[in-house]
Amino acid sequence: MKHTLLAIFFLLLALPSFAQGRSGLQVGVQGGTNLRFGGDVKPRPGVDFAIDLRYVFLSPLGYSSRVGFQAGAGIGYQNSYQRSSITSQADFTAVSTASDGTQVPVPIRYTVSAEADYSDKQWELTVPLLLSFRFGSFALDLGPRLAIGLSPSYSVTLNKGSVDAYLVDYDVHISNDPSIGTIPVGGLSLGSKDLGTTYSLYGVAALGYEWRLAKKGEMVSRYNSPHALESTYSTVTFQLFAEYPVWLSQQTSMPSFSLQTTAFPAPQVALPALVKPVSVGLRVAYTIFPGSDKRYRCYCFR
Repeated sequence: MKHTLLAIFFLLLALPSFAQGRSGLQVGVQGGTNLRFGGDVKPRPGVDFAIDLRYVFLSPLGYSSRVGFQAGAGIGYQNSYQRSSITSQADFTAVSTASDGTQVPVPIRYTVSAEADYSDKQWELTVPLLLSFRFGSFALDLGPRLAIGLSPSYSVTLNKGSVDAYLVDYDVHISNDPSIGTIPVGGLSLGSKDLGTTYSLYGVAALGYEWRLAKKGEMVSRYNSPHALESTYSTVTFQLFAEYPVWLSQQTSMPSFSLQTTAFPAPQVALPALVKPVSVGLRVAYTIFPGSDKRYRCYCFR
């Protein structure tokens, strides 16, 4: 996949050398939210923000349409959440000592019910490489975006929990007792954990409207004009965007951990898999296409 992306990158960069079109420089800011959807997941919005600088190339495609690409780099911030309802069961065999010193096995079935809150946050370097289509004033951009996470971290907390230990041989339930482990009213947290550097590949789609601003210079369109001067113009683009991570290098499940007990074995609590977040928001970009001082002869006829 890395070789394929590099080949596409260099191919698109070489496009201006053999295609007629205009090159420009773009500054863009985007902001939005992300959500994780799943069967037992309660959606909780996160935050996405990024600013980047892009090289833009557009070539004519028909009378009023253009096609080209955008490539650049920027920096962004992202945090996301996942709240899931869990029911985790685990079987243990404890050992009890009888009055005569005999070791007696005691089968125990633990059931832990709780809400698992997962959150992560990271600064990231972002590298977009998008195909661009302009149909009149409508702007469509599609393609991949590579994100490199800088010192990302996550935390997991269990809230509103209940712990039940069922002593199978005695048909006895012990619930929410320190001897079997409890989840405090304020929750049981793993604290913040560093993920190290992470890598993500997103699929990006952005659709919106592009306004062309005032021109500088002149475009000569009269018949038999011996010369023409290419004008400088700029645009402002507003687009709704959506992003989905097609590949992630970081963990795909919440970490499992054990409750602390005073008498019985500590149950291992199994937590659900992480759902990939879908990001949506608004992007605003300013692009300038510098004019050329190169004059060319226009062969026009009445």
